Amino acid sequence: MKLPFYHVDVFTSQRFGGNPLAVFLDADDLDGETMQKIAREMNLSESTFVMKPADDRATQRVRIFTPGHELPFAGHPTIGTSFVLQRTGRGGDELALEMEAGIIPVRREGDVLWMTPPAPEALSPAVDRAAVAQALGLPVASVVMPPQVFGGRGPAFLCVLLDTEQNVDWVMLDRRDLVAATGESVGEGDVLIFSYQGGKAYSRMYAALAHNVGEDPATGSSVGPLCAALAWWRLLDQSRTELTVDQGVAMGRPSRLLARFVVEGTYVQQLTVGGSCVYLYESTLEI
Repeated sequence: MKLPFYHVDVFTSQRFGGNPLAVFLDADDLDGETMQKIAREMNLSESTFVMKPADDRATQRVRIFTPGHELPFAGHPTIGTSFVLQRTGRGGDELALEMEAGIIPVRREGDVLWMTPPAPEALSPAVDRAAVAQALGLPVASVVMPPQVFGGRGPAFLCVLLDTEQNVDWVMLDRRDLVAATGESVGEGDVLIFSYQGGKAYSRMYAALAHNVGEDPATGSSVGPLCAALAWWRLLDQSRTELTVDQGVAMGRPSRLLARFVVEGTYVQQLTVGGSCVYLYESTLEI
């Protein structure tokens, strides 16, 4: 069996920036175990597998795998898969991707693809700032707000707001200390560390240990929780309708993620997340 696939960089307009993604087409005859083996072989933060949809409302069905396990939703795979589907003539400017988390709409505007992710919300009480600061190797004064978990029907992130971009770059995450500070499920999970000022965020994301990924250069599913956290902490005023997130800089894979939203009190509504993609190559995998 020959399986066609495409390699693209997501959330960037420059080759070898952003977050790389492998998109496998015509994957209807593969089972989940085989998909997981392929994702482990590719060893990217995620690989996607495109199939015929089961839901009549959807354009295609997409399954997403890290090297460690399957995800119900993820951002850079959604944007990158949509880019490949449009490039190969399997979808127009508007798509509806069927995923475990639900149907995710994606729309193209020029060179930017915009997705509507699951609505983010606060998922846990705040945790101790001093203990988290110790786990990051930073003084407690650098942690602006008590860290808290935010997420939707996809990944959830411990959101940690720091005072400066420099301190974001200086983070040395100690997972044992973080588990002691937050508990095992949070301490071993996805951790989003960022600074924010005037509509611009600067972030790093340490993927959950189960993903077998390490640090991720561009995490589209983290943008909603980041916006939700800023709104919850009352750091987004009612006039703010968009922001940008720079990620991957410390890894040498600079990425630019975009967000549009409406702020209502301490919540963000009508959230969409956008970014550009760059095509690298196409090939086939023999199974």
